Amino acid sequence: MRPEKLVGMANQISLFMESKTDRDEALEGLAAHINDFWDPRMRRQFVDAVSSDDDLPARDLVRRALPLIRLSREDDDLPGAPKSPAGSEPINPAHRD
Repeated sequence: MRPEKLVGMANQISLFMESKTDRDEALEGLAAHINDFWDPRMRRQFVDAVSSDDDLPARDLVRRALPLIRLSREDDDLPGAPKSPAGSEPINPAHRD
């Protein structure tokens, strides 16, 4: 997928999360959504693209969330990878990575 498309998708999620009054909750919510619903290949491509290209129009919250994005299944237990709040798990188990 094109990096611009991935950044656009992350920016849309960011716009929703930025409506939260708690900045930490917004940051963790953005990362949790990407971790839960994006394929690991998408996450890797997204993080690599945004990390290496300052010209991509990623919102500030998107850039701050990069360290919280899990890049592989092994990263699931890292302390920086937030878990989604209860009740926000994907309905279809096939959507998990």
